[in-house]
Order: sequence, then structure tokens, then C-alpha cells
Amino acid sequence: MSRISKHAKAVADAHIQARLAGTFDNPPVTTRQEVIDALNDGKTFEAVLDQIETRFTSITAIILSRQLFHQSKNYKAGVYKGFKILLDK
Repeated sequence: MSRISKHAKAVADAHIQARLAGTFDNPPVTTRQEVIDALNDGKTFEAVLDQIETRFTSITAIILSRQLFHQSKNYKAGVYKGFKILLDK
């Protein structure tokens, strides 16, 4: 399996930091391509991170992240995997 690109990792890290700070951009978009373009432009989406967390991380990791502001290795690995699948295809 190939590694995550530097760009996808940077997008994932931006979303993790936005979760910690509570500062998502959430620009208005209507299509998948608009979401991808906005992500490539450095925008952050709370809904995208919510979906990635739900699909690729454990509920325990999500609770630790949201309530205790702690991102475990497994949490980060899951978020990275989600953004890799979304952006590196």
C-alpha cells in the first residue's frame, strides 16, 4: 500500500487542528468536485472530518478527540487514511 501524499497529510492535519480550535471554514459547496477543490485550496469542512472519523476511527478515539482534545496515534492514522482515500485517488 502506498503512503499518504504530503498534500493529503497537510489537509488532514489542518482538519485535526480545526477540530481542536473549533475553527472550520465550511464554505458552501454543492458537488463532490467542489469539496475536493476547496480542500485542495486549504479550506476545512467539519462534515468531511465527521464522515472520515465515523468511517475510519474508533468511537473511543472520537470521544478522546472531541471531549479531551487528545488525538491518539490510531485517531490520526484513521484520519490520514480517510483523507488519503479521498484525495490521493
